[in-house]
Amino acid sequence: MTCRTIGIDLAIRGDHVAQFFEDGRPAGRPLRFRFDDTSLDTFVARATADLRDGDTVQALMEPTGMSWFPVAHRLRDAGVEVVRIKGTRVKALRRYLSEHAKTDLADAHVLAAMPSFGGPRLDPVHVPSPKGHALQRLTKQRGRLQDEVADAKRRLTDLVRWASPTLERVLPDLRTRLALAMLREWLDPDRVLRARRTTIARSVADNANGNQPHSGPFVDALVVGLRAAAAHARALHRGHVDFAELQAEVAVEIDLMTSRIDALAGLERRIEALYAELHPADLLRTIPGIGQHIAPVIAGILHDPKRFRSERHLRGFCGLFPKRADSGGVERPGQRIAQGGNDRIKRALVLAADAARRTDPQLAETYWRLMTTKGHHHKQALCAVANRLVNRIRSVLLSQRPYVLRDLDGTEITVAQARAIIAQRYTVPTVVRASRRATRSAPPT
Repeated sequence: MTCRTIGIDLAIRGDHVAQFFEDGRPAGRPLRFRFDDTSLDTFVARATADLRDGDTVQALMEPTGMSWFPVAHRLRDAGVEVVRIKGTRVKALRRYLSEHAKTDLADAHVLAAMPSFGGPRLDPVHVPSPKGHALQRLTKQRGRLQDEVADAKRRLTDLVRWASPTLERVLPDLRTRLALAMLREWLDPDRVLRARRTTIARSVADNANGNQPHSGPFVDALVVGLRAAAAHARALHRGHVDFAELQAEVAVEIDLMTSRIDALAGLERRIEALYAELHPADLLRTIPGIGQHIAPVIAGILHDPKRFRSERHLRGFCGLFPKRADSGGVERPGQRIAQGGNDRIKRALVLAADAARRTDPQLAETYWRLMTTKGHHHKQALCAVANRLVNRIRSVLLSQRPYVLRDLDGTEITVAQARAIIAQRYTVPTVVRASRRATRSAPPT
C-alpha cells in the first residue's frame, strides 16, 4: 500500500508548486501549475496516477487567501483528501528543516513532509455547498459592515463631544436617522444661529421617523436645544474651529455611514432568505441565546455537523479553550484563550452564551458555580458556558429536533419559569462579581 502526500505551496498570482512524497520520501521533481483547466487537470492526473486499491493520497496546503478553494474542490472531486495547515505550524517546521531558506520549493517540501512528524491529527478540509459557502461569506460581510458603522458612530460621537459638547444631550440617539440628519445639516453654529426657527423646524419634520413627532413640543424643544448648543459651541471655541469645514467632514462621514446602513438592510434580507432555504426548520433559534443574527453565522461556519467526529472535535474547532501550562508537576491556571479556531464563531458563541445564561437554568448554574465557587472571572465562566452551548448546537443539528428548556432535574419549563429559577438560585452577588474583576496594583510610594 502506497501513502502519497502532496505539499502545495499556493500563490496569489504566480505558479503554484507541488512536491510529491511516496511513503515519507520525496518522489520526483516538483510540479508547477496554474489556475486554468488544462494545468489543473494535469496536476490532478499526476496526483492520482498509478494508484491501486488501498493506496491513500493526501494533499496539504496553507489557506492562502481563497487560492486553496479551486485546488481543494478539484482534488476532493478526484478522491484526494485535502488538509489546510496553519501557517504557524509550517513556519515552525520550516525553521527546523530549512532554517536559512524561504522559497516556494522549500514550503512545498515542508508541507509534504508534515504528516511524517506526527503532531495533532490533520482534519480534511470541508468544501461547503455553494449556498452554504454564500451564507458564510454574506455573514462575514455583514459583520464587517457592522463594525464599520460602529466605528463611524464612535468617530461622530467624539467629534460632537469635542466640537459642541452640549449638542449630544440635545439630539436623539445617534443611531436614529433624525440625529444623523441634524448633524449633517446643523453642526455649524453660525449656520444654526443665522437660520430661522421655522427653517430648522421644517428640517426636523422632514427627517423625523418612527415614533418621533413631526411637530409640536418635541420639535420646538429640539430647535431651542440646537440653537442653545450652537451658541455654547461658538462661545467655547472663539473662532479657533473652522465649523464650515467640520460640517463638510461630518456630512461625508454620515453619507458613508448611511450607505452602509442601507447596504446592511439589503444584506440582512439576503442572509435570512439563504438561512431559511438551508435550515427551513430553524432549529438553531430554539436554543437559548441563539437569535436572529447569530444563527446564520453559526450555520454558515459549521455547515454540516456530521463532519465533526465528536463534541470535543467541534469544541476544538470553535477554539474556546485556554492554553495549558503544566510543567514540573505544577499546573498554572488562568491562561489566555488559545489563538486557534474561527474568530467569528468565537465572538458569536460568547455573545450567545451571555444571553443563554440568563434564560437556561442549566447554563446559569454552570456560570454561577464557576463564578462563586471556582474563582473564575466573567470571561472565563462565559467560555465554559459557550462550550456547553456548542454541545447543544451539535445535538440539535444532528437529531433535527428543537431544543427543550429544562430545569436541572430535567423537568420541562417555560422561559418565564426558567428566568424565575435563575433569579432565585443562580444570581451572582455583586460583591463576588466585583472581586473577580482584575484590579491594577497600587503605584509604588
